Amino acid sequence: MNAEHVAAKMRALIAESKAKVVALDFGGVSDLEYTALKMVTETEESQRERGVMLWLVDLDPEVLAMVQRSPLGEILGRERMLFNLEQAVAKYQAQQGAA
Repeated sequence: MNAEHVAAKMRALIAESKAKVVALDFGGVSDLEYTALKMVTETEESQRERGVMLWLVDLDPEVLAMVQRSPLGEILGRERMLFNLEQAVAKYQAQQGAA
């Protein structure tokens, strides 16, 4: 499955669910190619413009380092790169309780 196909499927699912936060679980990703990183960066930008926040979860140390060195790392900051899905869910629930 290529990056553009994944991006298109993701956009459709986000639109269908009317999500405000999307947590992408990278637990099974041990290497991130430039094309995939570019696709995630473009998806983050387009979704942010629609009011949807993209979070990255469970990043492998090498993938985390790559993201942190990229423009995506600056955009996401530490607050949108989370250790695990449980932390992401807890953060989301806390934000909903504060709203």
